Amino acid sequence: MAQTSARRNPPRRLHSPGRRPKLSAMTGTNPRTAGNVAQAMQAGVFAPEAVVVVESYERAPAERPTEDTIDAIAERLTAPPNRIPSGLPLFDQFAWGLVAAGIPVLRITGHVGTIHPEFLGTTVTWWRDTGVTTRVMIKHEIADAIPYEKNPVRRVCEGRETLRRRLDLPDEALDFPVLAELRDRGGTDYLALPVEGMHESAYMVTFVCDRPSGFTEHETSTLTRLTQRLAIFIDRLSQQVLTRTLLAAYLGERTGPKVLAGEIRRGHGMELTAVLWSSDLRGFTERSDRLPGERMVAILNALFDAQASAIRAHGGEILKFIGDGLLAIFPIEDQDAAKVARGAAAAATAAIAAVSGLADHPAMAGEPPLGIVIALHVGTVHYGNIGAADRLDFTVIGPAVNLVSRVEAVAKALGEPIVVTDDFARLFGEALRPLGRHTLRGLATPHELFAPA
Repeated sequence: MAQTSARRNPPRRLHSPGRRPKLSAMTGTNPRTAGNVAQAMQAGVFAPEAVVVVESYERAPAERPTEDTIDAIAERLTAPPNRIPSGLPLFDQFAWGLVAAGIPVLRITGHVGTIHPEFLGTTVTWWRDTGVTTRVMIKHEIADAIPYEKNPVRRVCEGRETLRRRLDLPDEALDFPVLAELRDRGGTDYLALPVEGMHESAYMVTFVCDRPSGFTEHETSTLTRLTQRLAIFIDRLSQQVLTRTLLAAYLGERTGPKVLAGEIRRGHGMELTAVLWSSDLRGFTERSDRLPGERMVAILNALFDAQASAIRAHGGEILKFIGDGLLAIFPIEDQDAAKVARGAAAAATAAIAAVSGLADHPAMAGEPPLGIVIALHVGTVHYGNIGAADRLDFTVIGPAVNLVSRVEAVAKALGEPIVVTDDFARLFGEALRPLGRHTLRGLATPHELFAPA
């Protein structure tokens, strides 16, 4: 069988993600566990740093079909949307149906673009030998590292090429690095197809065969016909991924799903006990008045990245960025309250260290070091929708929020990088350095404040 590549349109340059969701990545198999990102991506595999596993699904062996027909599979794919399984179960059902219908597929993938500041798209992969279907989010760095001619996803999604490759060939005869991995996994034939959907770029579906002779021409024709019927499913998956990722990016991993679940009425919410974090950058006004806006934005992005990594790693969630500061929560709920407090304190210590380490960041060239203050308090807040009838914010309000913001101001005045309240100190349960009793602006009751020992 000759290798084929049918292109309907010439390759096009990537457009801004703000126009339409599109996928501009490579195709790969399993994340590797060694090597740096650039080397791994140039070698044609997904580096661990470049992908994030989101979910997986495995149908019990007893529930996998043993008999099926192509007509039945096609009929299921065109059923009313409310009767089609969503997400990974449908992809898994489609794959096992092909096996039961006699088509020797070893692996099937689907590639869908999204709009997200960190990720360019998502890939769903099913393997027959493991029986597992997995969805990963793919980072933008992959698009930068893999040139168009070596990137089958771009060639299919942007160029609308149909790619057919024999896999039982030496490495030098395989034009995509991923093909060698598929061959080593037992694959003999590779078919990649564009699927037209609701976006500017096509979607991509690939099939790998492990029969020694590869796919027959009849099987290739059948897979091509069936794949076009996947458009409805992939459109649904695309919209789900797009909605979830945008809500998570702009509202947070905890808050986004609440909005998606329908918690959108103004005034609706819940009482939440949490450790509250309020942080601010020292000397922001002077620095922002002196530096160009673009450079200041780069500094703020680095600053927020440093804090966000520490907050996420210890179970917190950022609720909002406020100028050069941020507000975050560490929900207690049914967790050990002292453990949550210690996690928040550890996050604060890690954030201070990470911000200090930004001295070598390109945006900081020639600039004095950054310094932040962090205030920690524990209290009960109202967590929900607040705002105008047609413009809402999902956030926290209450006396505890006011208090932690006032403590942050005291921390600046005292020159202390981390200051915690007496309520936090009692929950924390470990040694702290007393800072005395302070009257906080706008609050009637003075509070004992503490710093790390």
